[in-house]
Amino acid sequence: MLEEKQRRESVYRYRRFYNTRYPWQKKFIGATADYTQVALIAANRTGKTDTGTGIDAIHAMGDYPEGWSGHRFDHAPLIWCLGYSGEKCRDLLQTPILGRKTDAGWQGGLIPGELIIDTEPMQGTPNAVRSAYIQHKSGQLAKIQFWSYSQGQHALMGDAVDWFHIDEEPKDPTIYPQVLTRTATGDRGNGGRGILTFTPENGRTELVIAFMDNPASGQYCMNVGWDDAPHLSEKVKKDLLESYPPHQRDMRTKGIPMLGHGRIYDLGEDFIKCDPFPIPDHWLVIDGMDFGWDHPQAHVQLAWDIENEAFYLTRAYKARQVSPAEAFSSVKSWSENVPTAWPPDGLQTEKGSGLQQKSYYEEAGFQMLPEHAQWEDGSRAVEPGLFELFDLMRRGKFKAFSGLRDFFEEYNFYHRDEKGKIVKVRDDILDAVRYAYMMRRYSIRYADIKNPPVEEDVYVPSSSGW
Repeated sequence: MLEEKQRRESVYRYRRFYNTRYPWQKKFIGATADYTQVALIAANRTGKTDTGTGIDAIHAMGDYPEGWSGHRFDHAPLIWCLGYSGEKCRDLLQTPILGRKTDAGWQGGLIPGELIIDTEPMQGTPNAVRSAYIQHKSGQLAKIQFWSYSQGQHALMGDAVDWFHIDEEPKDPTIYPQVLTRTATGDRGNGGRGILTFTPENGRTELVIAFMDNPASGQYCMNVGWDDAPHLSEKVKKDLLESYPPHQRDMRTKGIPMLGHGRIYDLGEDFIKCDPFPIPDHWLVIDGMDFGWDHPQAHVQLAWDIENEAFYLTRAYKARQVSPAEAFSSVKSWSENVPTAWPPDGLQTEKGSGLQQKSYYEEAGFQMLPEHAQWEDGSRAVEPGLFELFDLMRRGKFKAFSGLRDFFEEYNFYHRDEKGKIVKVRDDILDAVRYAYMMRRYSIRYADIKNPPVEEDVYVPSSSGW
């Protein structure tokens, strides 16, 4: 009985797939419900392909694990899984999904062998499968097809694809558009969707730039590095890091493409990272925010050690399509009673009510400063803020708490284009930090956050007396 229990736990482990994922993997899965194209641009050995093939397998079965936050198909889908070559498709995609063919049937994959009804071989690659037919929970047969980029775009025609998984970026720029074309009538006319999982070994290609710098409304990009992969030991990371050429280390360990055109903060994240610590009561604090709806709004807290003229980013939050009240509920524990710096677009008024955007945040509970972020002379120039913050970082006077992954993701990708212009994408937290720094003269003692000083009554003369 114990042996049978162990066998079943192994064969049906897909039922534990979602609950055993890291938080970033659950976030990635959840993004597939809101976006039709979700890219995971990640470091080596982080589990990116494992994440993708797990999603593929579960869609093929239609038996979604408890808590599943991603897209769901209520019918048996046609799934395309694409890789560099037939061998790569077999080893990196087919094996995790289907397992290996034995005398007793298919074993070892995430899909139980009993649900693999039939397969068709891939010509030219031993033991590789072209098509697999999977028993779907709806009673129909789902179909998984494995394609290699070496076949070219012309092989990718004729089908209405419900779900795709591109594993590693194709060098042929025609592959991805062709795959997207196949999804146009997928998912019963609603349009198919899919994921991309790759390390950006080809640098800042058009595909990478599209997801990172100019994402369409249906696109979402996530960046993951070694710090997000607890399964990698410090020894393994050290040994691997030493074996990589210096110019490839950020790409291999953080999933950062070699930018080539002016990374603004070109210090490694480890240079500005520090472990979290309790903020002393006599330090000053101020919050910063950046408005947003379709792109994320951001909220940060900056602690100021005035004795050493050092700054610490201690909190960071960003989310898209959340109301001011929802945002305040998420950050209330650390933002209540703290002055909040905000950008000039907070003065924009809503046509219907005539209210300024910042007033909604004041009503929600944020302690908005009386004027928008500006330097002491009233100017709002961006470049001085970038220069001063970078100078602080370089001198060890600006640090960020190590757990702020959304901040470090933006920090690593913040760059200028070929003409030297700042690429205004994925910079919400960085802008909020700059606003807080510009308005640091309005910061308050950390001790006064939870115990604000009692205001004394002030009497002034009037016609009726004092």
